Amino acid sequence: MTDPASGKVFFIGAGPGDPELITLKGARIVRTADRILYAGSLVPEEIFADARADAERFDTSRLPLERQLELMSEAAKAGKIVVRLHTGDPSVFGAIDEQMRGLRDRNVPFEIIPGVSSAFAAAAALEIEYTLPERSQTLILTRASGRTPVPEKENLRELAKHRCSVAIFLSSSLIPKVVSELTEAGYPKDSAIAVVYRASWRDQAILRGTIETIEAQLQAARIDRQSLIIVSPALDASRDIPRSFLYGGYQAGGAPRAGCSIFALTEPAIRLGKKLLNELNNARLFIPEAHVRSFADAETAGQRVVPIRNGVREALQNEFRGAESLICVMAAGIVVRSLAPVLSSKHADPAVVVLDPQGAFAVSLLSGHEGGANALALRIAEMTGGQAVVTTAGDNAGLPPLDVIAKNHGWKFHPRSDLPGVMSALINGRPVTLFVDDRLPVPKALTTVPWAEIAVLPGHGAAKIAESSVYFTLRGLERHFPDRMNGAAILYPAALNVGVGCNRGTDESEILEAIETVFAGNGLSLNAIRCLASVEDKRNEPGLVSLAKKNGWELRFFSRAELESVADFVAPSPAARKALGVPAVAEPAALLAAASQKLLIRKQKFRNVTVAVSLAEENA
Repeated sequence: MTDPASGKVFFIGAGPGDPELITLKGARIVRTADRILYAGSLVPEEIFADARADAERFDTSRLPLERQLELMSEAAKAGKIVVRLHTGDPSVFGAIDEQMRGLRDRNVPFEIIPGVSSAFAAAAALEIEYTLPERSQTLILTRASGRTPVPEKENLRELAKHRCSVAIFLSSSLIPKVVSELTEAGYPKDSAIAVVYRASWRDQAILRGTIETIEAQLQAARIDRQSLIIVSPALDASRDIPRSFLYGGYQAGGAPRAGCSIFALTEPAIRLGKKLLNELNNARLFIPEAHVRSFADAETAGQRVVPIRNGVREALQNEFRGAESLICVMAAGIVVRSLAPVLSSKHADPAVVVLDPQGAFAVSLLSGHEGGANALALRIAEMTGGQAVVTTAGDNAGLPPLDVIAKNHGWKFHPRSDLPGVMSALINGRPVTLFVDDRLPVPKALTTVPWAEIAVLPGHGAAKIAESSVYFTLRGLERHFPDRMNGAAILYPAALNVGVGCNRGTDESEILEAIETVFAGNGLSLNAIRCLASVEDKRNEPGLVSLAKKNGWELRFFSRAELESVADFVAPSPAARKALGVPAVAEPAALLAAASQKLLIRKQKFRNVTVAVSLAEENA
């Protein structure tokens, strides 16, 4: 940890706007500063609210570079601590290079403290991941060429051809040029695009649209500055993103699993293990201790090669408890006998794939569907030029596994669903009917299943149960089924967004009771809830936060400006207008969460809670 030394300039990234997003180190140095330079309204004054009362403060928004250098140099040479605050991270469009050169010319020492870029604040606001498996593994930070030119080889048209995630800075006033260059790069007019205005500030606003519509949206919102334009595969709500089976998995109890563990015992097996190690992310290679020195070169040395010290059985069992997947280049019998004592269930066990030392066969041994072993075996076979061996009945019958489809899309099966009975019927060619809620489209992912019939599910109750049926629904059908649902499965999409307004300190049980009452009265199932949504002021409301966490529901919060943007579509609430300065809370939050202009259930008021429900646009 660097302590502020006298006679030094600190370039500090203040973060994107939220005063709490400055780093601890940056905040600590600001508190000790003798002189603070900041870029006017681009840096919130709350950043230096805890600065010394006698600290000199200079707004540099109208000061020429030479004057700024004088202010920094004279104070530093007088033995003072100087802080130069920059928005976001100083290294991203911060124009600090010319400042650093000026300080070097004056023999003034300086240090850079990084900050959170608005590119990442925008991703957080949009609730997206820039790097998605098999879709985008690259993030480009750039700007459109305007008053400040960009090198020809870096023009937006050329960069956009990569079709990865692109964060476009300082270009909202150049939106016609941005749209033109994206179109020239081959983007269809209906490609998703987003603009985040003043990311993480209290007046943050988000515009979601397409390349065809975004220019008009910006003009209507009168946004031409302090905005970030995002183009990314992550913005496509209809995308079918492959599950990442090498990291981010979870074992029973919710503890995070850690990557892929490769086991190899003989020299031919180790050579194959090294090849897999170089191909797979977040993987480790376990080999006998005697082979570590001879097989761990500069590329694979260190923590990625682990010696087996206490026997293969113990090492396999330890990694089985903590890894997301195991690749075992050894006899299947060794693996089976070693892992038998620690097997749990297909819902909790990691993927296990067994290979011969030549890589001729990659056998999906354990957790083929839910654990991802089938997919992993196929991927390994591509790497080795071998053949994947998959023995699950549905796969060999050419049937897509319903449990995997549901997991990949965030859908939930009712606990009493007879999924094995349904799959057995499909595998054996017996008729299975798919009932689809009349408020939902037939999911594309389910159209590949050989249903005997696809029928609309009318009313609030279930149709007569067929011998084998799957119900894709929002409705609380469980009360219409017997205790044993032989041959029937109920599948709930994550499609309902619950807008919640509540008084301060409202207990989670009271919020849940209000939601349950609304859902029961409208024949809906809590299993279909996608998220709870409210105003930004409720971000730290204990009851709301605890309720969402306990039920695994997403929480979304919207700024006052965002709630105001949909005022024309909601019933006004005088209480919300008086307390928060917004037209309402529950209804606009529900609409914004669904990216819709139509509510499924208008607000219902209870003593301390207001509830409204919307259906996600892609599911409408």
